[in-house]
Amino acid sequence: MAEDAELIAYRKLVAALPDLLSPEARQPICDWLIERQVMRDGQEDPGAVIVEGLETELAIAETFRKIVDSLECRPR
Repeated sequence: MAEDAELIAYRKLVAALPDLLSPEARQPICDWLIERQVMRDGQEDPGAVIVEGLETELAIAETFRKIVDSLECRPR
């Protein structure tokens, strides 16, 4: 139950960030997220990577991508 409340609190914080921070203040957060929205596996060919066992890492990267979209991040 406490984990659910913590997750809800984090979601609310992320949702509030566009209204709390100027675009300039958001940029360092955006830069950090942009670097992490694609899972880095060291492979040149994405089709050559076996994703079995990487579901959590892929889900984290996808969540970062969603946050990038919600913050309207632009790469530098």
